Amino acid sequence: MSENHKKVECSNHGLRNNAFVCQHLVTSEFTGFWESFDSDPTKIYSNDELNAWCDECDKILLEQGEWNDISEAFAGIKLICDVCFFEMKELNSGSSNYNSK
Repeated sequence: MSENHKKVECSNHGLRNNAFVCQHLVTSEFTGFWESFDSDPTKIYSNDELNAWCDECDKILLEQGEWNDISEAFAGIKLICDVCFFEMKELNSGSSNYNSK
């Protein structure tokens, strides 16, 4: 891992690698778990590689055709740690809303 690999201090998991999710996954406001690739919790990902969003964000993303000011404003991306990311993924994978692109 490179020296400039960014870390985040998580109140639950300590100093960890970073990940980014929509605000709705953090607050459990909407369900579903979308990501640009099927991530694996046994691997270490480089900075900014772990990203996920909920069903409602995916609808806006499809309407907009890309991440832009509108879709990003709706998503309200939040920084979390990689352990929290995979916990969110696991919580959503048991539902019919789990999806990966």
